[in-house]
Amino acid sequence: MRGLKFALVAGVAAVTLSACADRYQMASDAEPSGSSFTRELYKGYVGLSGDEKGEQDWADSNLFADKALAAADGKAVAPEEVANWDLDAEFVDDLSSAHDRLASALANGAANVAPTSAASAQVMFDCWIQEQEENIQPDHIAACRDGFLAAMAKVDAAMAPKPKAPAPAPAPAAAPEPYAIYFDFDSDVLTVDAQAEVSVIVAAVKKHSPSKVIVAGHTDTAGSSEYNQNLANRRAAAVVSALESHGVAASIVQSQGVGENAPAVDTGDGISEFRNRRVIVTLVK
Repeated sequence: MRGLKFALVAGVAAVTLSACADRYQMASDAEPSGSSFTRELYKGYVGLSGDEKGEQDWADSNLFADKALAAADGKAVAPEEVANWDLDAEFVDDLSSAHDRLASALANGAANVAPTSAASAQVMFDCWIQEQEENIQPDHIAACRDGFLAAMAKVDAAMAPKPKAPAPAPAPAAAPEPYAIYFDFDSDVLTVDAQAEVSVIVAAVKKHSPSKVIVAGHTDTAGSSEYNQNLANRRAAAVVSALESHGVAASIVQSQGVGENAPAVDTGDGISEFRNRRVIVTLVK
């Protein structure tokens, strides 16, 4: 690296070997502290230092040992600068682009968002640039480059903006309360007010699309029970006819006569009461 590893002379080779071995050992024996990111950097750089030591590349082993020691102290060690390496010109652009991609991710918080992947990307970048400078082991170069690209893909995925959750579907509108249509005494004819209420009901049917429209005819207690049952049936039929004439489908309309059996106001028998002379229309979702 930087040409210095080739500057060793025979007279100091043994001393250098001992010093570098000690440097690697110091890094290996360190107890890392700091963030998840710096701890992962530490592990990666110790590994690189050991690899280079095994190849007797003392300069690069020492470089990575120093970076491991700094990371062990909790320092966010920077990736290698392309300009500091003696690269063949054909490799500079790819490594510069890779460095910029990594540096941008780190500047935008990758060390916090994806500490393991970010640390792996940095270690693999440094591995790549070191192997590329030597340019003698294509399989090592490819392994470091591919490791960098795989780690960066994970970083990019973690850093990508999360898609917004779709807005919840609006809750279906609740069916309206039952409608009451009132009748004159002993009558099944719709009054003006009753016809207006029918129009309101028709609009509600169009809005809510109910599965059923239940029409229930009622009477007060004046008159016999049998007569009132018949009157209740006629009142319900009058409302059904009005609804269907305004476009409400006959298939969803159910009609029933309740007679005097379920008064709105409890009056006892034989009492004329306006509030009991009614048809109740219920929309069922």
